[in-house]
Amino acid sequence: MGIKEIIPLLAAIIGLTPVVLKWINDRSTEAANRRSVQQAKENVEFWQVWLQAQKEVASAERFAELKNEVAQRLDMLIQKTIEAERREKNKRSGIENHSFLQKAFLLYMPHSASGWIFHTLFYAAISFTGMFLFGSSLPADDIYADPSWEIFINDLGFIAPTFFFFCAIAFLFQRFARRSERKFYKKIKVQGENLQ
Repeated sequence: MGIKEIIPLLAAIIGLTPVVLKWINDRSTEAANRRSVQQAKENVEFWQVWLQAQKEVASAERFAELKNEVAQRLDMLIQKTIEAERREKNKRSGIENHSFLQKAFLLYMPHSASGWIFHTLFYAAISFTGMFLFGSSLPADDIYADPSWEIFINDLGFIAPTFFFFCAIAFLFQRFARRSERKFYKKIKVQGENLQ
């Protein structure tokens, strides 16, 4: 298998990378949420059974105290759940929380279909640009030849404008992806304000 057969395969793999990362992130988030819900459910069941057992053996005054204590523990459990949800919400609170590198290279998970499309197109454009630069150092008549710096320099008059053209396309996809992310967060913010 030669270099020219590997280049399209690499471009496809790089293009699918954001989809795979999103799937892994969703699975880990979903698993953590399921564990949290299961743990809360087990706590509630434990306190319910414990309180029922205390009802059989404790005096009326003592049982009232225990009932208040269980109510406080359940309130603390609810507060922990609210704080965990708030932390998760803050983690996804907006594109403005992303670093410069995350914004520049779209190193975050998009939250909308258009965001996914522009992310994928951005990575495909970057991959194609890299493959184009690498392919420009290969001789056209010998597919098994090694890359050559001299060939690259000789074709620089064609390579430079083409490189900047593909970089401009990648930049446009990056801008569209970031705009899509901002629209998503604006919509979420408006929905949150409407619920309050």
